[in-house]
Amino acid sequence: MIEVVISTLVVAVGVVALLSAFLSGLLLVESGRNMATAAADARTVFEEMRQVSAGGLAPVAARSWGAWSRGAGLTGLTNEAIAVQFVNAAADPLEATVTVTWTERNRNRSASFTGLVTRR
Repeated sequence: MIEVVISTLVVAVGVVALLSAFLSGLLLVESGRNMATAAADARTVFEEMRQVSAGGLAPVAARSWGAWSRGAGLTGLTNEAIAVQFVNAAADPLEATVTVTWTERNRNRSASFTGLVTRR
């Protein structure tokens, strides 16, 4: 009888460990998916900057990219916000940093992507 109790306990510990590993895997998948979405949204902003740069760099630096991103539907993440900063708005090439922030499991997350934009 004691052997059955001990073996049941060992199996229960193993099942709990497997469930914990499965849950951790699910959380990592969610985090990776959110980071991929943030990168795709930042890439979309950079692509729009490239299109706008055909008219020069001043319109790129003057645009409200946060408002544009909301209007373009870049809201796939919980509480997603996109901000763009320029090192020197008069430079050519224009160094831009796109920062995507969102909420993940009640924690604020962010990812920043930097690139150069020049007149097309």
